[in-house]
Amino acid sequence: MTTASPIIRVVDLAHRVSLGDEHLTILQGVNLEVKAGQSLALVGASGSGKSTLLGLLAGLDTASQGKIHIAGQPLHQLDEEQRAALRARHIGFVFQSFLLLPTLTALENVMLPAELKGGNGNRERAMALLEQVGLANRVRHFPAQLSGGEQQRVAIARAFMTEPDILLADEPTGNLDHQTGGHIIELLFELNRQHGTTLMIVTHDDSLAGRCERRMLMTAGRLEEQHG
Repeated sequence: MTTASPIIRVVDLAHRVSLGDEHLTILQGVNLEVKAGQSLALVGASGSGKSTLLGLLAGLDTASQGKIHIAGQPLHQLDEEQRAALRARHIGFVFQSFLLLPTLTALENVMLPAELKGGNGNRERAMALLEQVGLANRVRHFPAQLSGGEQQRVAIARAFMTEPDILLADEPTGNLDHQTGGHIIELLFELNRQHGTTLMIVTHDDSLAGRCERRMLMTAGRLEEQHG
């Protein structure tokens, strides 16, 4: 993957949902290209479609129309199993609602993506990541025993676990205090620098958005680039 090639390409994307007899348009006419290694902030009011776009890029849902290419693969043409395989190879995801497995410890939750891929050294890497996010003394705790901010940090460590080509993060600092949020921002951009990871981040945090190379504004399901 060269730095010049678009690792994310979206063409004429639209997404609609049915609510009884009503059809609600969440996204419309979305076009986007993101080069490998770029960092991009996705900003806009709550309910404007930002999280929906992130979920579509991760292959967690399928769009009503349009095309999505991830790392050269036509995501819009893949079935659910193929989308999951693509996600495992290329994408890390930080969910706003964490989505930690309640029956697994913090350490086991972080190890999970790497365990699914196979390989060695997963425990050591997961321990190191939990230490990086300030949870070295919480590795054996279950999600219910952790605060919201601690669960957020476990979710971020889990997303880093496989050193993904693309990290999609939905409000990664939303549940964190200022100091911890600043530390997580540094970790995100360290991943970007060290591994050329492409960052696409939904955020209301101006300091985080300001660190990104690009800033895209979502307004009522439409996407436009902000300059200056």
